[in-house]
Amino acid sequence: MPKLIKNGEIIENQYVWRQDADQEITANSIVSAQKWLSEKNTIGKVAGIWLDAGDGTECLQEVDLTQFNVIGIHFPAFADGRGFSYARLLKERLNYQGEIRALGNFIPDQLGYLLRVGFNSFQFNDDVDLDKALSLHSPFSVAYQGDASDPRPLFLRR
Repeated sequence: MPKLIKNGEIIENQYVWRQDADQEITANSIVSAQKWLSEKNTIGKVAGIWLDAGDGTECLQEVDLTQFNVIGIHFPAFADGRGFSYARLLKERLNYQGEIRALGNFIPDQLGYLLRVGFNSFQFNDDVDLDKALSLHSPFSVAYQGDASDPRPLFLRR
């Protein structure tokens, strides 16, 4: 079973990211948000949904997000920063409290920044060494600015 980093640990991945629309959907699937939205009355229970880089979060405004264990955000390229904004919007505007998972083509060097905007799990491409990536999980001991978990700047946290 593939592994991922979640909450600072390497663990077994219990969910299956369904990228192909023709793949079988099960209760442990993470399906495309667009597929779920178009088939939500017939698709059945899924573990979560994933947003593609061009989806935005507006499509989820009227959705009860508490039904999902995980919301994935796909990074088509490590230089595509839209996923950073989507995670922050899920946390702050849509008040999603569950797992936010980075999927795809991001790099371990981005972990510290991904954590700051609200991601708490990371499903890397197969060629990434998870032990090395985990060493970059908390690159900074203190951040001056606020983040998704604590919006107060450093001077207010003292």
